[in-house]
Amino acid sequence: MTPSQFISTYENAVIEACAGSSIFPSVKMAQAALETGWGKSVVGNNMFGIKASGAHSPYWKGSAVSSNTREVVDGISGQYDLKFRFYTTLADSIRDHSYFLQQNSRYSKAGVFSATTPEAQAAALQAAGYATDPNYAQSLVSIIKSHNLKRLDVKKKP
Repeated sequence: MTPSQFISTYENAVIEACAGSSIFPSVKMAQAALETGWGKSVVGNNMFGIKASGAHSPYWKGSAVSSNTREVVDGISGQYDLKFRFYTTLADSIRDHSYFLQQNSRYSKAGVFSATTPEAQAAALQAAGYATDPNYAQSLVSIIKSHNLKRLDVKKKP
């Protein structure tokens, strides 16, 4: 799937999952693109690399799938076999991502929901420890800019 196809395929679901929240659709779309390689690797219908831990949600009932993934631990990149949330559908993954962020106080404490720009929200996600990649925010911002994803933010319903 090309980036354009990926964006057009998931645009409406991403925008709808951000409605009523302060999550920027541009950031959510960039995360999905980065975490899946533009849809090339969607293990367990999990578009956001959310680990299989924490309380169940309306969209995730506790199923998990193991996958080998790259993580950066103590500044050293390595491959690890980890358990990730398994979703019945991709739509459940997209909805659960918003729910997951809103239910975990570390994201509000880091300023994810008070961010006034997609760039600030990406930095807050990294500061909250969403991903172990030290360049996570920079990668998200690069995807947002290179694919004009801010156009999704203006389509979001309050």
